[in-house]
Amino acid sequence: MLDLVRIALRGLLHRRKRSWLTIIGILIGITAVVALVSLGTSMQLAVKRSFEELGYDVMMILPGELGRSFGGPTSFGASFEIDTDALSQVEGVGELGLVHYASLYVRAGGNEGFLDVLGVSENTLSFLKADQVAGRRFAPGDRNAVILGSEVAGELGLEVGDTLEIEGRPFTVVGIYSAASRLDEDTILIPLSAMQEILGTNDVSLVFARAAAGYDVGEVAKRIEGFLYRTRGRRDLSVQTMEEVHEVVQRALGILGAFLGGIAGIALLVGGIGVMNTMYTAVLERTREIGVMKAVGARDSQIMMIFLLESGLMGLTGGALGTGIGALLNTAAVAAAKAALGARVLEYGTSWWLVLGALGFSFLVGSLAGLLPARAAAKLDPVEALRYE
Repeated sequence: MLDLVRIALRGLLHRRKRSWLTIIGILIGITAVVALVSLGTSMQLAVKRSFEELGYDVMMILPGELGRSFGGPTSFGASFEIDTDALSQVEGVGELGLVHYASLYVRAGGNEGFLDVLGVSENTLSFLKADQVAGRRFAPGDRNAVILGSEVAGELGLEVGDTLEIEGRPFTVVGIYSAASRLDEDTILIPLSAMQEILGTNDVSLVFARAAAGYDVGEVAKRIEGFLYRTRGRRDLSVQTMEEVHEVVQRALGILGAFLGGIAGIALLVGGIGVMNTMYTAVLERTREIGVMKAVGARDSQIMMIFLLESGLMGLTGGALGTGIGALLNTAAVAAAKAALGARVLEYGTSWWLVLGALGFSFLVGSLAGLLPARAAAKLDPVEALRYE
């Protein structure tokens, strides 16, 4: 067997340029497979981590249908009024967090324009994980306090203690949150009461609810749905658990991953066709050599094995290089995301099973691509092969 491997290696080294061009075809395909699959895995792991940090005991109450309010500042999507005191009495309901979001006119120094503003209750920050980098969170009784994302704070040139106007109303900056938060860095937070006064409504856009300890979140969600239907007389609000949202997101990422993997598979198929073409050319060039080997006693199976090893080694070499490059690209993507956003929003997604699978698959693709040329070489008549010029 070692003799066959040596002969196969000698054949590859004899036509180095052609071998490397063929290997590059496999390399590109495997690089695409590893990079895209790793990216999909990175996103899935990041989503899983985010939901685990938020907690699977959390539910969201959302409008059942989209809408837009008119008159005054614009609200994104439908808003609704809800009796939070009665909601908190539903069995199994623990902490509540209320949110109302809108695009409001903001002025700070020489900067002005419409920005995204969230009106939040005190408990909401525990759901949103607004990591402070300066100042404090909202305190009971805060009415004209504002917390800024680090990006918008930099753009407006504001620090803790500075003031700005929102819809003509003065607010004092009491805190700045980081990119590690679940909030965009360009979002502004104000107390919910201040938002409702500006908009002239008691509505909210979203309610977070946490299941109390010892209660099943699915059962609590059903109780909340029943409460909403009894008190409102219609099913215009929906209750979604984090597990349900996670499943939907993971399913979407799975479909995206399959699509990207399919594209990468096409690139790998093209590389396999390149291997087949190279091996057919090698058989033609070495017809006389094949005749000599058969004349001195080489069996058909040995001839076939030599060419299968050649094609398999080309596939394996391209696979090894492609796996390394794909893993480096995934590492670079994770680092770039962290550098751009200031937080680790992606997880490293190149696993050992992917590395081993890519190596094995590349060898298999190379071997299968060389199967027909190898069979053609094995079936050559030794007499005719010796006559070949």
